[in-house]
Amino acid sequence: FFAATNALKLIPYFALGQFDTANLTASAVLMPLAPLSTIAGAWLVRRMRPEIFYPFTYATVAVVAVKLLWDGIVGLM
Repeated sequence: FFAATNALKLIPYFALGQFDTANLTASAVLMPLAPLSTIAGAWLVRRMRPEIFYPFTYATVAVVAVKLLWDGIVGLM
């Protein structure tokens, strides 16, 4: 299911010109960090107490949400 959904996303990405040299180069450079980040995240989750981890995670998501809302509102002005 996820593979099919992601494959369908390629069509609009191509249409919007998202697959240029700069984006593909950045993706290639950052790709090796994905498994390392996953391992580091799993290690952190296992070692952090839930009463610290969940509030930290919710606060981080809230900060990102406010930033995205701000960027969207500023973009509309």
